Amino acid sequence: MSNKKGFTLIELLIVVAIIGILAAIAVPNFLNAQTRAKIANAVSDMRALDTALEMYRMDKGHYPYWRDSAGVNVNPVNRRLIPLTTPMAYISSVPQDPFVFGAPGARLDNSQHEAYVTYDYIEADSQRRLKNLPLPVAWRCCEWRLNSYGPDATNDTGAITYEASNGLRSRGDLIRLGPKSSSPCDDSWVGL
Repeated sequence: MSNKKGFTLIELLIVVAIIGILAAIAVPNFLNAQTRAKIANAVSDMRALDTALEMYRMDKGHYPYWRDSAGVNVNPVNRRLIPLTTPMAYISSVPQDPFVFGAPGARLDNSQHEAYVTYDYIEADSQRRLKNLPLPVAWRCCEWRLNSYGPDATNDTGAITYEASNGLRSRGDLIRLGPKSSSPCDDSWVGL
């Protein structure tokens, strides 16, 4: 009888079980790290767009219009922000919402409205000027609003604000509001 040394079946099963437990702990943390990175990316992009919008307004006296002179929405939404990139570059390119797109150009959900290819942009001055579309309550007192789909990757149109304390997969959009509207927040011009 030879005296070979090796691991017993019990020892191997214990090692495999320990590796499985460690993997079960590590994988969710890795997935959460990706979500936290996307949140940080979206917040950073919206901050950059905030700065670009304000610089544009300082130079032009108004924000880029999101409706044309006929009152038709400029779509897709990222075209509304193209004036920030050319002829004067307030921002190098219009960023894409990391919660709408996965790999470059690959949509996460093809049922999403085609207009939401990037952050939504609302410009209250063109609303006042054209007076043909009532603003929701959340938009009545600010000049513009940037909206990201948020970790649930669905557009709640800002009706629900994402709150990190509710968990990384909670419902809601990431929202950044512009400065207070220069006009009083008056229901008579925005409708109900």
